[in-house]
Amino acid sequence: MLFKNNTLICAPMAGITDPVFRSICKEHGADVTVSEMVSVDGIVYGADATFDLMRFESTERPIGIQLFGADPQRFAESTALVAQRFKPDFIDLNAGCPVPKVVKRNGGASLLKDLKQFERIVYAMVNASSIPVTVKLRSGWYKDQWVDVDFARCAQECGACAVTLHPRSQTMGFSGHSCWERIGEVKQSVAIPVIGNGDILNGKDALAMLRQTGCDGLMVGRGAYGNPWIFSEIRAVISGRPYTPPSSQEKLRLALSHIEHYRYTYGEYRAAREMKKHVSWYIKGIPGASQWRDRIFRAVSTDELSGIVRGVFS
Repeated sequence: MLFKNNTLICAPMAGITDPVFRSICKEHGADVTVSEMVSVDGIVYGADATFDLMRFESTERPIGIQLFGADPQRFAESTALVAQRFKPDFIDLNAGCPVPKVVKRNGGASLLKDLKQFERIVYAMVNASSIPVTVKLRSGWYKDQWVDVDFARCAQECGACAVTLHPRSQTMGFSGHSCWERIGEVKQSVAIPVIGNGDILNGKDALAMLRQTGCDGLMVGRGAYGNPWIFSEIRAVISGRPYTPPSSQEKLRLALSHIEHYRYTYGEYRAAREMKKHVSWYIKGIPGASQWRDRIFRAVSTDELSGIVRGVFS
């Protein structure tokens, strides 16, 4: 089954998990990737930028497309369209994004305030879809007022085939350490696969989460920033094999390849802007990184970014 046996998933991250980044993570050991979150409103309105977010290459499979919004009917229409037109391997409901611009429109983690509305949305998606539907949750709106078990059970009853849990509240944002024990609680409460997400920054973290929670798979988000090797590291640690971190030359080659691939895909103007964050993550931990980052964010072209990368790793 897709989400069993320690499946490693590259998390959906707005502005990060474009096809270039997803492909890199797949090449370095991710089993599954997920698109950036896609607005059901944008799909219903036929927005070109929204449709662009859902395009992917066959080499990225298995892949899911994640939807967010608030209206069950729009979820139903969008789910049917996505399944028929784009044919991903599954469609995921975002019920966990804590970002204000999402929750103020009653999407993302706001769904955790209304179990009945959440139920209507999941039911609408499952009944409109010809492919599996999954759900990504946070543990609640307020810390220590956890609703994850109730929502996971509801998702299962509505026909969702897996649940991913990021065990923080909306109010926590990304602060503090996620409450992994909540993943274990959800795992004990449902029969469908449960994916653990939150604070997996290396192989040791991944193994600790698996042992503590008994989850069926792992979703890695921020831990993959500038470090797609984390997936192969996790796989090695879980299987008890030795892991050799990437050398400086390997980091150099991948950073340069990332810049080139991004420029080829999206053009110079977008690449010169968007690759700055990725380059700054690739050099994390390098002596004098803060000074290099200053140069990175003042760069005006991808050639300049490539030159900086060569200077860092020379």
